[in-house]
Amino acid sequence: MTPDLFAPADLQRDTPPPLSDYGWRMLAEGDSWFSIGATGNFSTCVLLELELPRSCAIVNCAEPGATLQRMVDRRADIVCRSLLVGRRARHWDAVLLSAGGNDLVAAAETPPTQGGRPTPPERRLLRSAAEVGHARTAADWVSDAGWALLAAHLRAEFSEFAAWRNAGPSATRPLLLHTYATPVARPAGTLEHPLGWLLPALRAHGVPAAWWQPVTALLFERLRLLLLGLDAASGSPHALARVHVFDSATQVPLVAAAPTATGLSGDWVNEIHLSTSGYRKFGRAFGHWIAEVLAGYP
Repeated sequence: MTPDLFAPADLQRDTPPPLSDYGWRMLAEGDSWFSIGATGNFSTCVLLELELPRSCAIVNCAEPGATLQRMVDRRADIVCRSLLVGRRARHWDAVLLSAGGNDLVAAAETPPTQGGRPTPPERRLLRSAAEVGHARTAADWVSDAGWALLAAHLRAEFSEFAAWRNAGPSATRPLLLHTYATPVARPAGTLEHPLGWLLPALRAHGVPAAWWQPVTALLFERLRLLLLGLDAASGSPHALARVHVFDSATQVPLVAAAPTATGLSGDWVNEIHLSTSGYRKFGRAFGHWIAEVLAGYP
């Protein structure tokens, strides 16, 4: 069955939703894949497409375009934290977090020059054509210093979010993450980003068309491995207790978009957001995995 979604504000109504009537109660925070309206039109999201074995209420704090940095910034978004730790906190059977994708895209969008001066390598994710010269691999287009800074930032932010969970009534409950399917860099976006996000960034750095997809695939594979390294069972030095990561990038077979498509194509509605069919495939598999994880928690 699919879950019922509620906004945090619903909990403050004169007649709040009867969360105790549900088999599971979960808290969700995240980016566009967990929220509605990311594409500028009505759209579904992963949470609305979950297929679960029992009734479930999800209080959803996710917002389109949110980065992990914003999610853990107490000045920018205090709602989710208040529901994990503090006077408003309550016990959640699981905490769902969709994060990292927007941070990667934002880092890629950092221009090669700012104010007429070159952007320091550690402050951007991509290298310019002038720096690369003759590229032999996709990695030649990635700033090692920039990736190292982004990776350290993401690990620190995920650790902070897990610390919130650890400090409240849900300390013994699982924090569930997911990896991201690799998008196709193409001119398909929203009204605010008509040419997409990744494609303009690649063009701005002078990356030749032949390297657009290899570079995109490399960046998302690095993000995938970083996220998997947070899993409690990964054996990674960056693993976090009671954190579980669903590897949707390999477990959910999505139809890739055509490189020249400017709109809906395959299982994608634009360059970085899934279509209804894509979210449905993702949600069904994610829901089954969530049930398996929760079966291991008393």
